[in-house]
Amino acid sequence: MAQARPHRKDRPKKPANPLIKGILAFCKKASISVVDAPNEVEQSDDAGDVRYHDATATAKAKTTDGLVGLKISPSDLPKRHTIYPPLLLLPHKFPTHSARWTDVYCALSEDDKEELFRCIAEEGFVGKQISRIAINAPIAAEEEEGDEDGLDVMVAAADAAVSEASASSLRKGKENILRSPSGLVPVYGDWGPPGRGAGGGGGRKKSPGVVDPTRPDFEEAFWTSTSQHKGITQCWAPLYTMFSRGNISEKARILGLCPQGRFNTASQFPGLTVNELCEPVESIDVVDFYVGIGYFAFCYLAKGVRRVWGWDINPWSIEGLRRGCERNGWGSLVVKVDDQGNLVGQDVADVVRGIQEGDKGLTRLPPGGQEEGRQREVKCIAFLGDNKWADKVMREFQEAGMEFNVRHANLGLLPTSRGSWDNAAKAIVGLRGSGGKGKDGWMHVHENVDVRDIDNMARQIVRDIHRLVQVEFPSREGWSVSSDHVQQVKTYAPGVMHCVYDIQIKPNG
Repeated sequence: MAQARPHRKDRPKKPANPLIKGILAFCKKASISVVDAPNEVEQSDDAGDVRYHDATATAKAKTTDGLVGLKISPSDLPKRHTIYPPLLLLPHKFPTHSARWTDVYCALSEDDKEELFRCIAEEGFVGKQISRIAINAPIAAEEEEGDEDGLDVMVAAADAAVSEASASSLRKGKENILRSPSGLVPVYGDWGPPGRGAGGGGGRKKSPGVVDPTRPDFEEAFWTSTSQHKGITQCWAPLYTMFSRGNISEKARILGLCPQGRFNTASQFPGLTVNELCEPVESIDVVDFYVGIGYFAFCYLAKGVRRVWGWDINPWSIEGLRRGCERNGWGSLVVKVDDQGNLVGQDVADVVRGIQEGDKGLTRLPPGGQEEGRQREVKCIAFLGDNKWADKVMREFQEAGMEFNVRHANLGLLPTSRGSWDNAAKAIVGLRGSGGKGKDGWMHVHENVDVRDIDNMARQIVRDIHRLVQVEFPSREGWSVSSDHVQQVKTYAPGVMHCVYDIQIKPNG
């Protein structure tokens, strides 16, 4: 009779989560006891991998002063993270994920933290080429007066987790019009020259390079990128601009991928087919009033529109847009607009002439254009300035001979884009060539809405935009304004939904 094999105690699996793996590697080096809460089983790494075994079998390692006696369980450790190689973003609650983890993190010296994040990058995320780590924070809708780096309780078009505050709890303060990530804390890696935000956090003030950057500022900063639908690449400098992962469903909708969203059964994006437009998609223009790094603009370009005219007040966003256009193979041109609505260092007629000749492949792009010296069509004009000047500037372009056929206006600002509805309506109705008269257009209005008022908001938006159009463009026949569809994109805060209202404007008769 065969002798029964002795029972072997199963060895616990290595942690699959790379963030936990990195933290446990640090705990071993720092002699922080890692225990399993029910059994008080300690962890060690006798073969280079983190595994579990009896505490009595654990050899005492070198300790870090102040950490002796601390205990932590894997269930206490933060797990959530986002990777945009070579960048690892940790959530803003990373230091306070649990009570025991908070105790451990608060006991760490600066040297300990440096070693912690090194372990996370090199041992937890081994093979992922992580060279920078930052603790993320929501993009502040406002900045508290007296503290340029104070985060508000609400997020603003960011991909952060749902805010714990309701819409009514917004504090009064100074609006964060740049939508810059003022609470981002770099904790590992080279983030650029000192004074530009590297290695700091809550206490740093905005240097001139933040609000009025030079070309060397751009070149010396840390940039990262990611690709989403159809391989579209977006670039941004994490210290100075945000990336909104949460808008991925709206990007897909523009591209015609029609996702069956969590809150929607039908999500067709209107006005991007030949049947709806009664003309080729390649003949229409789009104005993006909050273009950012190209969140939605690139989707319109990938869909095949003739040109996107984008506006943004953040120079770092415009530079990210320019870099993204270059990565995706689209010609771009940056046009700076001053506080009086005048072009800086450029002449309207010269810019228009250069764009027109670029369309024909006759000449290089105007000064400041991407890849000067190449015969390349300009697909994206990026206005660096306040979009309150959009109607003035673009009418000057029209008077200088620029042909427009604006059929879409994108209004992607949260919590409300109301401040740009007037200029958007003027663009839809007024920026048309002779062949565009009598055709309809669409405004895509992003708003944060109480979930109980979504339908009421649609009616209010229709009434307000109809009034704007009637006042600016009175006609005997009048205008028809309707809400074609309401896309519920994502939860913004408890009881608050980020909605996109597709508003159609068309002449009667």
